[in-house]
Amino acid sequence: MRCAIYARRSTEEHQVASLDVQIDEAARYIAGKGWTLAREHIYRDDAVSRAEFKKRPGLIALLNALKSGAFDAVVLRDDTRLGGDMHRTGLVVQDIVESGVRIFCYFEDDEITLDGATDKIMMALRGFAAELEREKIAGRTREHLMTKARRGLNTGGRCYGYDNRPIVEGGRRVGVDYEINAAEAAIVREVFEQRAAGKGYRAIAKDLNRRRVAAPKAGKRGSGSWAPTMIREMLLRERYIGALVWGQRAKAYRGGTKVRLARPDAEHIRVERPELRIVPAELWAATRPAARLQPWKAGATGPMPRYLLSGLARCAECGGPIGVSNSKAGKETIRVYGCAHHRNRGEAVCGNSLRRPVESIDAAVVGWVEANILREELIADVLREVRKRLTERRDQPGAEVAELEAEARALRGEIDRLVGALASGTESPTVAKAIDERERRLSEVRARLDAVRVAPAVIDLEVRRLEKEGRARLADLRGLFGRNPAEGRKALEALLDGPLSFAPTTGDAGGMRYRVEGATAGGALFTTDRIPLGTLSFTPLVGRQRSPASEVGGACSVRQRGRRLSGRSARTRAWC
Repeated sequence: MRCAIYARRSTEEHQVASLDVQIDEAARYIAGKGWTLAREHIYRDDAVSRAEFKKRPGLIALLNALKSGAFDAVVLRDDTRLGGDMHRTGLVVQDIVESGVRIFCYFEDDEITLDGATDKIMMALRGFAAELEREKIAGRTREHLMTKARRGLNTGGRCYGYDNRPIVEGGRRVGVDYEINAAEAAIVREVFEQRAAGKGYRAIAKDLNRRRVAAPKAGKRGSGSWAPTMIREMLLRERYIGALVWGQRAKAYRGGTKVRLARPDAEHIRVERPELRIVPAELWAATRPAARLQPWKAGATGPMPRYLLSGLARCAECGGPIGVSNSKAGKETIRVYGCAHHRNRGEAVCGNSLRRPVESIDAAVVGWVEANILREELIADVLREVRKRLTERRDQPGAEVAELEAEARALRGEIDRLVGALASGTESPTVAKAIDERERRLSEVRARLDAVRVAPAVIDLEVRRLEKEGRARLADLRGLFGRNPAEGRKALEALLDGPLSFAPTTGDAGGMRYRVEGATAGGALFTTDRIPLGTLSFTPLVGRQRSPASEVGGACSVRQRGRRLSGRSARTRAWC
C-alpha cells in the first residue's frame, strides 16, 4: 500500500524538531507495516493552529492530491493533526475517506473510519475533546497576558523606541519590562515633529530611507525599510505618551481562519506609565488632526484590485509589488504601472522609477496569453485528455459494477420478501418503513450503475459540449477582461505559476521598456477540473520593432518546461 504523510506543528508547540519527529515516526510506522512511502507526498504545516483551515498549504495540497491516485493511505500522528474544530475536522476526514484513501494514526496504531454511526460519534467526541483543549489553552494564555497587562509589563513582541528588559527575581525570569532606547526614541520624536509640520506619511518614510535610518524589525514580513503604513501606526500608538493599552482586539476563528475582532472599550486594560513617555503632550496633540484615529476594520482584507496585474506582479529590482498610480501623457492623466516601493519608500529602497501605461502592458500580457497558451492545440489536447479519462472510466469499471449489481439483487430480494409479508396480512409500520428504505437505496444503486456504464454516445456529446464552450470562452477572452476584470484576474491567476517580474530594460531603439517574465501552468480554463499539460515560461523581450504594445516590448520567447504541446516546437516566437 502506497502511503502519504501529513505532519503539523501547532503555534503552541515550540519544539522546532516536532515536524521532523512526526515524519520520521510515520515513515518508521509505514516501513514496519511493509507499506511503501510515496516520498513526493509528504505534507507539512509549520506553526499553524489546529483551528486554522484556510491558511494550511500542506493540508490543502494533501486534499488536492486525493484524486491523483498516487497514494492509498495517509499516515499521521493522531487526528488532532488534521484540526481542532469538531465540525471542520470531521468534514476533512470525510473528504479523505470518501475519496478512497485510508487514514492511519501511528501513535495509537489505529485507523480512522466512518463506517457507521459509532465511528462518526467517536470522531465527533475526539474533535470535541481537541476543541475543548484548544479553548482551555486560549483561556489560560489570555489570563496570563491579562495579568501582565495590569502590571504594565510587556505582553509580547517589540515596540520601536523601546528595548525589552527581562525582570529577574530569585534567579528566575518573571516578566519583561520596557526600557526607552535613546537612539530610536529620537527618531520617534522626529517623526511626530515632521508630521506636525505638515509632512505626509510617504514623505517621512522616503526621508528616513534616504538617510538609511534602520527600520523596525518585522521578522519574515519585513523588508528592512520604512513604509507609509509604519509611520501611520507610529502616530497612533499611545505608548509613546506613556499609556499602555491592551485588549483592543480579540483573536477568533470565523469561516475556518483566524480573524481579529474589536473589543468594547470597557474590556480594554489601560495602564499609565509616565516614565515611558517619549513624545511630549503638546506634540502628540499637534498630530491628532492629521492622524486617522478610527481603527481599520478588524479582519478586513482590503478592496478588490481594480487592475488586471495588481497583486500579480513584482518589481525585479527590489521584490516589491507593482502598483498603479497617475501619470501624464501630454495634458491627459493616465494610469501607469510602477514599483510601489520606489513610489512609497523612495530611491534608497528601490531605484526602479520606470512607469508604463496600464492599458499597454495589460494588452501585451493578454495578447501573449492568447497567442501562446490558449491556442487551438491546447483545446485539442485537453479534450483528448478528457475523452481518454471518461473512456477509461467506462471501459474499466472494475469490481464496483459487480458489487453494485450484487447489492441491487440483494435489495430486490429483500423488497420482495417484505412485500410478501404485507400480502400475507402482516401489517406493520416497521415493515413499510423497511421497504421505503430499501427502495430508496435501490434507486441510488441504479443511478450509480448508470453513471459507471455511461454510453459512448454520451461521452461524445459531453466532449462536444466542452469543446463548444471552450472555443467560445477562448474567442471572448479579451471581452472577459474588459467586461469583468475580477473574472479576468481569476483566469490569469489560474494560468500563472507565481507572480510576474517587471524588470526595466533599454530597448534596441533606445528608451526604457519593461521586460516581463513569468511562468505559466498549462491548463484548461474552460473545464471544471484543471488538467495540467506542462509548464511554460515566457519572457516578453525589449522592442526590436515597433508594435501596438511597444510600451512593453516586442518579441516574446516561449520555452516549454513540460512535454510538447501537439508536436509543436518547444521554442516559438510571437509578437506582443
